[in-house]
Amino acid sequence: MGDYPVPDTIDWRSKGLPTGQAPLSRSELPERGWRVTRDDLMLPVALLRKSALVHNSDWMRRFTALTGARIAPHGKTTMSPELFAMQMADGAWGMTAATPGHVRMYRELGLRRIILANQLIGRQAISYVAGELARDPDFDFYCLVDSARAIDLLEAGLHLDPPGRPLQLLIELGYVGGRSGLRDDGEALALARRIAASPLLSLRGIEAFEGVVQGQDGDEDRVNGLLQRVRGLGEAALAEGLFTGRPVLSAGGSSFFDLVTDRLSAGPFDVVLRSGCYLVHDSHFYRELIERLTSRSPAAAALGEGLRPALEIWAHVLSRPEPTRLVAGLGKRDAGNDVAQPTPLGWCRPERGEAVLPLAGHTVVRLDDQHAYLDVPADSPLQPGDMISFGISHPCTTFDKWRTLFIVDDELAVIDAVETWF
Repeated sequence: MGDYPVPDTIDWRSKGLPTGQAPLSRSELPERGWRVTRDDLMLPVALLRKSALVHNSDWMRRFTALTGARIAPHGKTTMSPELFAMQMADGAWGMTAATPGHVRMYRELGLRRIILANQLIGRQAISYVAGELARDPDFDFYCLVDSARAIDLLEAGLHLDPPGRPLQLLIELGYVGGRSGLRDDGEALALARRIAASPLLSLRGIEAFEGVVQGQDGDEDRVNGLLQRVRGLGEAALAEGLFTGRPVLSAGGSSFFDLVTDRLSAGPFDVVLRSGCYLVHDSHFYRELIERLTSRSPAAAALGEGLRPALEIWAHVLSRPEPTRLVAGLGKRDAGNDVAQPTPLGWCRPERGEAVLPLAGHTVVRLDDQHAYLDVPADSPLQPGDMISFGISHPCTTFDKWRTLFIVDDELAVIDAVETWF
């Protein structure tokens, strides 16, 4: 990270700030003494548990050290400069971006090594990257390519805006019915030869995104098949001398990174993971996938405790119009539900003290824009004014709902905050 001045002021635009609070800096938060369970914040509010963030970042650092892999975390999960800085400080090789806009944001933060895990398409996008390469000799940039047409567009753009050095490319492989990426390995090798022959381009590696396989029958077999193709193409291109420098083999999901290291690590390749969700994890979807990962991976099992969910959304009970129906102040504007609904984790009644009690048998069945519908037992103790902690599934579609997320200690006292730049 560079020295870009990340905005440090939290004000009324940040959901959760207490009533009447004047703008303040992050450094002032601990002295305020705010505690979530005392109803000190305006709900709903998004929280990150500091202990979980530290644990998860260290867990991935130890996993990559044990397996010999590197990681360029996908920043699209959080788009948070403060969390990027944490990941870089814990040894990330670089950061992964999804769009040219992300690349520009990363560059404004001073990031010097970026993988654009996408095709670089469009005159403005190519011109921007070429300009950054020309301006900064330390900018180490990689992007994906999966067609001759994409190479035509890149070469045309680079002729207009010469970067002064070749653009580094990773050939993307995919599978039938999946997302982008070449389906035919013969076509991929032909593309590799063309890249190697171009003075404007350099072939730096082979890439795939195995994460789109998850949830399908035989998903591990399909992932292994895709990774074998990545390795096979890498070996074929290496045998023909098509790579510039030490080649990179990269894959990017948060569900199968153990398979990536197992299948790709041996040999003269640098293996780069691009997992993004590991830092904040979740309470449902990735929790289940990481439990599967730990059960099949000796390297992950050797690390002891697995990843912890760091992200919670707290909301008030607004109404209990029926004995088994409860409405909470949490909706699609606060939490993603593209994979699964938020999970009630615990509750408290502020006027009775700050103890958070477990909440079994309570289920979110629907989200409106600002309301959550819960099915609850008829003997549930919850009533309007009570506070519920919700775990989420798939953090990528929750972070974008929040400009500010408060960091709390294990007693749910606010000690810091992070910004997001979506």
